[in-house]
Amino acid sequence: MDIVVITDYYIIKEAFSKDSFMGRPPDLPFAFSDETIRTGAINGMPWKEQRRFSLHNLRDLGFGKTKMEEHIKEEILELLQRMSEYVGKPTKFSSILAPSMSNNIASLVFGNRLKYSDPERQKLDTLVQETGRLARFVSWQIFFPTIRKIMSYFNIGDEGKLISVLTSVKEYCRKEIRKHEATLDPNSIRDFVDSYLLEIEKQSNNPNTAFTKEVLVDLSRFFFGAGSETVRVTTEWMITVCAAYPQVQKRIHSEIDEVIGADRFPTYQDRLNMPFTEAALAELMRWQTIVPLNIMRYTLQDTELKGYFIPKHTRVLAVLWAIDHDEKLWGNDVHEYKPERFLSEDGKKIVKPEYAIRFLLAKDLAQVNHSQRLKHFCIWWPFYRNSK
Repeated sequence: MDIVVITDYYIIKEAFSKDSFMGRPPDLPFAFSDETIRTGAINGMPWKEQRRFSLHNLRDLGFGKTKMEEHIKEEILELLQRMSEYVGKPTKFSSILAPSMSNNIASLVFGNRLKYSDPERQKLDTLVQETGRLARFVSWQIFFPTIRKIMSYFNIGDEGKLISVLTSVKEYCRKEIRKHEATLDPNSIRDFVDSYLLEIEKQSNNPNTAFTKEVLVDLSRFFFGAGSETVRVTTEWMITVCAAYPQVQKRIHSEIDEVIGADRFPTYQDRLNMPFTEAALAELMRWQTIVPLNIMRYTLQDTELKGYFIPKHTRVLAVLWAIDHDEKLWGNDVHEYKPERFLSEDGKKIVKPEYAIRFLLAKDLAQVNHSQRLKHFCIWWPFYRNSK
């Protein structure tokens, strides 16, 4: 098995701009169902069509717009109410944050948010967290397929548990999709699932279509993973920064008082007038690299990169952590948390070098990028407004 590991930003940028690098390994464990792989939806032009459709419809439904802000406002207010129950008590934030993160995704994908006390929501939250936990224990098997087969044959390790959890998540998605099919109204599109089901109908006479219900199941599951866990982890680090860097907390507090005040909820547009807050968040995401490795790519044909021949069916892994900690890009203080590196000299404007925007390279996550930035900004506000 051939694997190419890339750690340089400019080489990664060049590689991922080529169609020859737009594939996914067909034997990537746990990622996609066999039917999804057969449609070709994860490779080349079919994948581009899926991505284009997802971006267009999620934006229309509210990613990065006021509709999404309303979903997030409702969720944050309930989150703050939950957190108030733990004032003065030691607690693990992940168990409180996880439901809030996944519910915002559920609102746009399935059109409904579930209360904290809803057994269905509690089950889904557990499944999402277990997926992330178990995936960390088995992800190394990507690089050792023979060992993976041996472990699977003898039922060693956590692969079986992960498959069981993913199956449960898929069943939840299928159940929601069946509900949508029974109540689908072309004149009243409620969410992403409605949009996708209508696209399936539209392409029903196309024998080569990659728009199928099973692909929709995989997409829905992907949105939960990409849009829930990363935001939760980022939020936990935000809380840590709040406690560890009082000077940063003070400056964010000052911007909140000046721009937002105490009488209203923040909007995404407020970030334009809060450069230090934006810089603090950008630096946090660089400093900790919440997603250190890009989703593995797969060459669809023989290709060349920087003079090196790369044969067809080669796996390609981009190390995003290396970009965020490259001294040639960031200087010798790459391991320090310094929001100022994202500010202009006068401190009045946000400055983001092209190599800081990881998710623009990781096009796999582009569908949820707008939602993540919106949630990061709006969720930051209550923690710093109420912290002292």
